[in-house]
Amino acid sequence: MMRKIKLTRANKSILLKALAPYYYQEKALGHNTEKPGRLILKIDSLPADKKAAFSTEEIRLMRITINRLRNERLGKGQYTDAADDMLLKLF
Repeated sequence: MMRKIKLTRANKSILLKALAPYYYQEKALGHNTEKPGRLILKIDSLPADKKAAFSTEEIRLMRITINRLRNERLGKGQYTDAADDMLLKLF
């Protein structure tokens, strides 16, 4: 099942910031990085303020990585507004 989500420039930026550490962590562990790699390229190639279709699996991966980034920032006492906004779009 595909779901369309409108990504702003800020949404794209926070998604890429969240997905990159996950990609490198999986690569270091020797796991398959094809899916997160494709998702990173897909998000990077999208024009800002346009709707894009994402699969359930892609949305799940985005939700997990955004939530990790949000928790990390909360732990450091940093702002989480961009991550919160993106999480709301994913639910």
